[in-house]
Amino acid sequence: MRYKREVPFMLMTCIRVVLVSALLAHVSAGAAGVALAEQAAGRAQAKDSEAAANSAEPAAKSAEAAAKSAEPAAPPVVVIGRTDRERVSIGTPFRYTVEVRAEKDVELVVPVLGGQLGEFTVTDFGEEPVTERDGRVIVTRWYTLVTYTPGYLFIPGMTVQYRIGGEELKRVDGKDVGIRVASLLEQEPDAKDIRDIKGPVAVPFDWTPVIIGIAILAGVIALGLVASRLLRRINAPSVATPPPPPDVVALEALARLRHRRLTEPEERAAWYVELSAIVRTYIEGRFGLRAPEMTTEEFIHAVQRDSPLIPDHRQLLGEFLAECDLVKFARYMPTLEETERVYAAARRFIHESRPESVEKETRRAA
Repeated sequence: MRYKREVPFMLMTCIRVVLVSALLAHVSAGAAGVALAEQAAGRAQAKDSEAAANSAEPAAKSAEAAAKSAEPAAPPVVVIGRTDRERVSIGTPFRYTVEVRAEKDVELVVPVLGGQLGEFTVTDFGEEPVTERDGRVIVTRWYTLVTYTPGYLFIPGMTVQYRIGGEELKRVDGKDVGIRVASLLEQEPDAKDIRDIKGPVAVPFDWTPVIIGIAILAGVIALGLVASRLLRRINAPSVATPPPPPDVVALEALARLRHRRLTEPEERAAWYVELSAIVRTYIEGRFGLRAPEMTTEEFIHAVQRDSPLIPDHRQLLGEFLAECDLVKFARYMPTLEETERVYAAARRFIHESRPESVEKETRRAA
């Protein structure tokens, strides 16, 4: 009887074990399927990301190349002017500096400024050693300026000529530089120690210089009469022919130089040297300057300081000498058109600075 009761109990236990095993197997299969699905989805997402990155890389490179091509190219020559201060008092000297930044293969013709720059007077000038920065050659000129005109004034920008390779000369203009010039009355608006000048004071006339002058004049006249009597007893020497004027000599030399044939580059360089010597010799005879013994910088400075040349003639002379120096020292080989132009500039300078031409210009201005 005991055996009969234990058989159904063991059977039920076996059935339960089978059911639990089946349930656990089903759950394990479902979990494995979910894991496989997640792995497949991850691999697909990684492939999509890689494909998107590969397609975005050419687009980024194209955008970068387009941005670089859109950037504006820097000009071959840049002229930058600046002052050492933003505000000065009237009559106070200050420094004005001009930097010319050019590419290495560019030939520069930098003018020499002098005299007047707008409302400013040039009292001194010079240049600094040529340097290189960021692949460019930097030429620096400095000027000491002064003015007696109050207000906000502008210094005219420098005009620089340049040539790239064998091309024609081009020009680039620098920007005007502004500076505030303050009046002394603006600094002391309540000044009370300014008084008007007094009237003229009568000075008694001193006859002593007049008497001495009359006595000297009488002595000179007496000596002249004695000398004339002595000279009458001697045969008068032949009168020497006075030398021709400097402008006539210079124009004749230019005429002879014009007929010289310029077939070789070396002949053109020698032609420029002789042309510069003709103009310098004319200036020495016309204005009394030792031009052949000076450098171009010293000569321009002497012309600005001592000669009666008008500003237009000074500028024409400065440009002429700068172009001659370009051939003599920079070994630049000019074209026939350039030799014609510089010859015409020399002839024009001599014609316009002759005494009769200057006298006509003065009468016209009056």
